[in-house]
Amino acid sequence: MTDIAVIIVGLNASPYLKACLESLGHSEWRHWTHEVIYVDNGSTDDTLAMMAANFPTVRVLANATNLGFCKASNLGAAMARSRYYFFLNDDTVLRKDSIGLLAEALENIPEVGVIASRLVFPDLTEQYSGRRFPSIANGILGRRSFLTRIFPNSRPVSDYLYKQQLNNHDPFPAEWVSAAAMMVSKETFEMVGGFAEDYYYWHEAVICDRVRRKGKQVYLHPRSIIIHHEGKGSGARPYATRKWHILDFHRAAYRCYCEHYGLKWFSLRRWFAALALTIRAASLLAGTWVVTRTGMQISR
Repeated sequence: MTDIAVIIVGLNASPYLKACLESLGHSEWRHWTHEVIYVDNGSTDDTLAMMAANFPTVRVLANATNLGFCKASNLGAAMARSRYYFFLNDDTVLRKDSIGLLAEALENIPEVGVIASRLVFPDLTEQYSGRRFPSIANGILGRRSFLTRIFPNSRPVSDYLYKQQLNNHDPFPAEWVSAAAMMVSKETFEMVGGFAEDYYYWHEAVICDRVRRKGKQVYLHPRSIIIHHEGKGSGARPYATRKWHILDFHRAAYRCYCEHYGLKWFSLRRWFAALALTIRAASLLAGTWVVTRTGMQISR
C-alpha cells in the first residue's frame, strides 16, 4: 500500500492534463510514496493517446461515456491502494510542495478528515477555494456576485471567503473546500460513502458537510498553492451546455442548502430559497443567451 493516490478525472482537456501531470512529476514527495490514477470520462480528443505516449506509468480507466465527476472519482478511489486520496482536477498546475504540505497536515492534525489546497488563477489571484456554507447573505454577496466586486472587503464577503485566514501560514478550519485539489483519508472517504453521485455541482459542500457531521474537520492549507485554470477541464461549452450547468448548479445549491440546515418541505426558508435561486438562475440564463447570441452575430 502506498501513502497517496492522486486521482484525476478528465474529459477532452489533453493539453491541460499533460501540463498537470508534468507538474505532478516535478513534485517534491519527500518520504511519501504515491500512485497516480486517471479516470477518463469519454474523451473524444487525443487524451488517451497522449497518456499512453507520455505517461505510461499512470493507471488509466477509460469510461465510454461521461459519468460525471463524483462517480468517476469514486471509481478511481476504488482502484486505489493508498492511505490517502488526493482528488485533483485535470486543469491544475502544482507547485513542488503542494501535495507534501497537505499530507503532512493530514498526518499531524488528528481531527482533520479533509484538507485542500489554496487555488489561484494563472495570474495568481485568489479563487477562494474554502468557503462557509450558503446562507441568504452569501446568495447576495457570493464569490462572483456584482455586489462582491463593489464591496470586496466587506465583513460578510471576508467571512464567507475566509480572506483573513488566507493571510496566515497555518492550515485553518473551513466549512467546505473545493474538490479541485482535495485530500482525504481512505477511512474518512469510506465513512461518508465517497462523493454523492446524485450531485454534479455542490458535491464538495455535501461531502464536507457529511465529514463534519461524522466528527471530523475540514481544513484549507494556505501554503499549498495550486494554479487552477477553472472551467477548462471539460472542453468547450456552447449555450446548451452552459444552460445545463446553470440549472444544475442552482438545483444542487437548493438541495445542499436544505440538507445542511435540515429544512423540511413546509419550512418557509426552504421555499424562500427555492424562489431566490429560481430568480437567480433565470437571470443568468437570460444573460448567457444574450451573450451567446451576440457572439454568434459578431462571428458571422
